[in-house]
Amino acid sequence: MAPTASNSTLVIEDAVIDRRLRRPADLARFAFTVIAIVVVGLLAFLAQSTTTGIDQDISQGANRLPGPIILITNLVSGFGALIFPAAAALDLLIRKRTRQLVESIAALLVTVVILSTSSWALIQSGSERLLLTFAGTTDPATAVPFSIVVGGLAAFTTVARIMSRPRWNVVAGIVIGSIALANIVSGGVTAAGLGISLLAGWATGLLIRYLLGTDTTRPSGNEIAKAMTALGLPLTLLRAAEVLESGRKYDASTTDGQRIDLIVLDRDLEGAGLAQAIYRSVRLRDDSAGSGTSMRRRLERIALNSWAISTAGIPTQHLIAVAEVGPDAAVLAFQHVPGRTFDSVGHTLGDAELAGAWEIVRDLQSARIAHRALIAENFLQANDGKVYIQGLEDGTIAASEVLLRIDLAEALVTLSLAADPVRAIQAGRVVLGDAGLARALPALQPVALSPNTRAQLKENRELLTTLRATILQNLPETDVEEIEIERVKPRTLVTIFAGTIAAYLLLTQLGQVNFAEVFRVANTSWLLIGLGFSALTYVAATLALSGVVPERLSFWKTFQAQWAASFATLVAPPTLGSVAINVRYLSKQGMHTALAGASVAVAQAMAFFSHIFLLFIAVIVAGTSSDFSFRPPRTAIIVFLVVALSASALFTIPNVRRWATEKIQPIFSQVLPRLSSLANQPAKLVTGVFGVLLLNIAYCACLVASVRAFTTDASVAAIALVYLAGSVVGQAAPTPGGLGAVEAALAAGLTAAGIDPGIAISATLVFRLMTFWIPTIPGWFAFQNLQRTGDL
Repeated sequence: MAPTASNSTLVIEDAVIDRRLRRPADLARFAFTVIAIVVVGLLAFLAQSTTTGIDQDISQGANRLPGPIILITNLVSGFGALIFPAAAALDLLIRKRTRQLVESIAALLVTVVILSTSSWALIQSGSERLLLTFAGTTDPATAVPFSIVVGGLAAFTTVARIMSRPRWNVVAGIVIGSIALANIVSGGVTAAGLGISLLAGWATGLLIRYLLGTDTTRPSGNEIAKAMTALGLPLTLLRAAEVLESGRKYDASTTDGQRIDLIVLDRDLEGAGLAQAIYRSVRLRDDSAGSGTSMRRRLERIALNSWAISTAGIPTQHLIAVAEVGPDAAVLAFQHVPGRTFDSVGHTLGDAELAGAWEIVRDLQSARIAHRALIAENFLQANDGKVYIQGLEDGTIAASEVLLRIDLAEALVTLSLAADPVRAIQAGRVVLGDAGLARALPALQPVALSPNTRAQLKENRELLTTLRATILQNLPETDVEEIEIERVKPRTLVTIFAGTIAAYLLLTQLGQVNFAEVFRVANTSWLLIGLGFSALTYVAATLALSGVVPERLSFWKTFQAQWAASFATLVAPPTLGSVAINVRYLSKQGMHTALAGASVAVAQAMAFFSHIFLLFIAVIVAGTSSDFSFRPPRTAIIVFLVVALSASALFTIPNVRRWATEKIQPIFSQVLPRLSSLANQPAKLVTGVFGVLLLNIAYCACLVASVRAFTTDASVAAIALVYLAGSVVGQAAPTPGGLGAVEAALAAGLTAAGIDPGIAISATLVFRLMTFWIPTIPGWFAFQNLQRTGDL
């Protein structure tokens, strides 16, 4: 720790300013650039005809330029590629930035190696489409897919930070643009190849800049002290106290003996917290992504929140002054309140502290200010016993109901961790009232809480359940308006992504099939039989659900619910869609939600075991069939063995076994009591077992009929085995109805069973048409009818 004097100010900085640092903005730009490379590459490859036309238009337009302009462009591109890097290197040496020069040259060389290797690999692939997309020719001898000059200069200018300097950025743009234009005129590379070369150079430069760090531009403590003197707050002491995500915190004393807290925001740290902000804004409704990532926006947000909270009469540290400290930092001076934060109190909070914290939450709610970080370190217990609120970086004024409820839930969890749930709830009821506290119920879910609180909940996994149960027990008559917290769930994102890929693969398959020819050669009788078995599956599903519910259900309504479930699979994975529809249907029939879920869980468990039983039987029968020779590809066998061995190895890890137990145990805790109640009704149990067996048998028969419509080569046992094995893949797929995964699994299985690949694809598509696509039509009518009658 090295004290230094600046006029009459003693500055103590203990390594809060690193000479070199990794800028979060560089990492964010790198991620954006990688995404841009993927997007440009995919668009150029998939829309090859369009990009080829664009390249031709650009080339023709460039060739029509006046001769002098083309001459100047060639001269600039030729000499600029040599002179510009040399001039930039000389400038760096003059400014004594030798390390930055070495890093810039290294970035250039790395980019050249990457682009050269990529060009070689693309040429060696032998793909004419790839060559035409990025090189504009199909001749490997003359193809140059990527421009190493453009990419190398982009990497060099990025690490040398030339684009942030006046005049130099103009020269860099002219040189790189001239080289690109010269390449287009000569026809050596396409626009897509140039774009990826430029982006690859930028990405490489950003990555090297982030990994190796860049020289800091943060002002020193002496400069901060001078800025405070200019504000009329001359300091006698400035001591570094804490490193923040977006800057630093200092303890300071003025010449008149006043203690103040300084928060310095550094432009170097712009981009910090960007990933978390994007995640929360995507996941949560009405989330404004906090204070943003720019230094200026953070400064304005903190100042605005401080003013709003102080105006509302809420105890907080008052903002005294705000100022810039040079071009790369800003400082906010706050009143110093001596005390300790709740996370450093060292003992369980007393009733007075809990009441003070709840009064702050109440006043924030009344003023419609969402703090968005009501964690223990932001509650300050002053030496006089009064509770203050701090940490105003992410607050929002005129907040929505969603954000206010999230704040309420966060405060409830924080105070419960700092004291205990019963006392925290009791103090909240006294300050907020029963209805006010109950507003937190819909937001008591991990996704709505801050990362700090979620981390603490990992050690207190039952806390949220305890809080919900305690509030509901104390307030049995409270009617709380439910609100939707989440905007998008991770499963939805996975479903969209997987569904897009599946749709592309499926459309690629369909493009190879002539449907007119398929239905012309298909045996109509077998198609009708297949439709009959498809309809039979809904009767079987009705029996299966009716058999696991001790209460009496209307067969017709239950039958409609199964058709409605087929419509739900259009927008959800197969199991998830049917489960959700059946649970809701049973709930609408007057059954408690927990019992409805248990009944559906029993049906799913019975379906699983019946599936395994029939799969075992099919393997035995198929293995003894003289006309069946099942030879799966060697790759499939290797993959299966690797997956099986990996799963077995994972189960030797205690944490994995514990995780699996936590996932499976709740299912059995629901299923076993429900099965016990069904044991007293053997007729119901028999109906359920018969239904699940009939369900799988009907699906197997439908696939058999689909195959028989085209050929009689494969045995019934072989086709049944293919369905039972392929449907496992479909159930695991995250796409709606298992789209793409089921088709691929069934077509591959039928081919492995000895059926011609063309016939296998045709039979698979017919099977899916009869069991997935056609049922959605009556399913939509059933869905609408059940909703109209209040049964769904």
